Amino acid sequence: MKRMGRISDPRLLKVVQAIADRFGDVTVISGDRDFVPNGGAKESLHLLNEAADVSVAGKTPEQLFELLIAARQEIFGQETGAAFRWQIILHGPGTKTEGHHVHIGYVPPDHVFRRSRPFMGYVVEGLFKGKTYSAYTPYVAP
Repeated sequence: MKRMGRISDPRLLKVVQAIADRFGDVTVISGDRDFVPNGGAKESLHLLNEAADVSVAGKTPEQLFELLIAARQEIFGQETGAAFRWQIILHGPGTKTEGHHVHIGYVPPDHVFRRSRPFMGYVVEGLFKGKTYSAYTPYVAP
C-alpha cells in the first residue's frame, strides 16, 4: 500500500488493507486532513480522520467502485440498513473535488454534524461537469 495521505483511524486502515489484499496495490491519494481543499465538503469525514481517497493499480475508479459493491460484505462487514456506517463515493471526471477517484469514509454514530446527517452507502458524483450529484445510488446489500 502506497500512502501519499495519512490514515490514522485503525478501522479505516483495516478496510483499506482489505481492499489491497483483495484487489492489488492501493494508493492512498488523500487521508486525514486539517483543511478543506477547493471544492471539498466543509464537514468532510477527512477532517475527522475518518476518510481516505484511494486508487488501485490497474483499475479505473469506476472498476474499483463496482468491485467494492460486489465485495461489500468481505470488505466492509455484514452490517445492513442503518447499521451500515460506510460511505463509498465514486467522484467522476466532472467532480468539483480534487479529481476522479473513490472516496471511502466511516460515519461515526456519535458525531453531530452541523448540517444534515451524511449519507451512508454508495454514491456516484460528478459524472458530468457542472452536476454536483449526477446519480445518487444509496446501496445497502442484503
